[in-house]
Order: sequence, then C-alpha cells, then structure tokens
Amino acid sequence: MATLFPAAALAEACDEARPFWQPGDGPAPAWDELINLSTLPVSLALLALAGIALATRNRPTFVIAAVLWAGIAFVVAVDRYENALDYGEASALAEGCLGPPHLFIGLAIAICAVMTYGALRPRT
Repeated sequence: MATLFPAAALAEACDEARPFWQPGDGPAPAWDELINLSTLPVSLALLALAGIALATRNRPTFVIAAVLWAGIAFVVAVDRYENALDYGEASALAEGCLGPPHLFIGLAIAICAVMTYGALRPRT
C-alpha cells in the first residue's frame, strides 16, 4: 500500500507540470524545455526589453536587460536543481516530464553577454 503513494505523487507532479505529456512519450528533451521556458510571459517580456535595448542603444536599458537575463538564468537553475525547496519539481524531473533547462540557461547567458557588450561598447 505504501508503494502506491510515490507513484501517485509522480503522476500528480507531471499532471501539474506538463498536462499533455504521456509516459509513453519518453523523457522530455532539452529542446522542448527551451521552447516551454522561452514562451513564458517573463521570458517574452525580457526578449522585448532586449529588443528595445538593441533598437534604442541606450546603455541603462542594456544594463537592466543584462541583469534581468542573468537573474532569470539563476532562478531557473536554482528552481530546477534545488530539490529541497520543491519536491514536486524533483518528482517531475525524475519522471521525465520536465527536461533539462540547460539550453534555456545557455540562451539567457548568451543574451546577457550581448547586453553587457552593448552596454560597454564605446559610442562614436
């Protein structure tokens, strides 16, 4: 009877995290996780802010965008790998319905680097 509870907890974690994922689909790949994390409202807002920074070439906008992209990379990394805070997320990772966020973290760091370069680039 006690062995049924972990399986129920895993199924519940995946139902909340990815409702359309089926165990027969296999583990979620990193590309799916990149798309899922990139289409979050906060990610889309930060992409818009990065676009505004590139269009206006305003140094404070570059700095703000760089700090916020670094922040989202840090939050995603801590959220996924600090299992002591969120057992549901750890269960979803173990079950395979959540993929590794490495590609999204790399994208966020690359955008942060471009924003930092834009802020430090000399103006002519």
